[in-house]
Amino acid sequence: MKTVRLMFQTDAGKSFSVSMNYAAPALFEEGGDALVRTALDALMTQQPFNVTLAAKSGAELIERTVTTVAA
Repeated sequence: MKTVRLMFQTDAGKSFSVSMNYAAPALFEEGGDALVRTALDALMTQQPFNVTLAAKSGAELIERTVTTVAA
C-alpha cells in the first residue's frame, strides 16, 4: 500500500498531519514531488480542518509491502 502524509504546523505551534492511503502511483514517480507540493498548498489555502494551518512542514511518501506467511 502506498500512503502520502502531509505535515503542517498549526497557528498554536502544534504538529498536524493528514495521511491518505492508496496514494496515486504518480506521486512516487519523477515529478511527483511537485504534485505533493500542490496538495500542501491547496490545503493551506482552503483550510478545510478544524485547526488553522500556519505553515507547511513537509511530506512523506510511504510504501509498505506485506508478505503473508502460511501458518
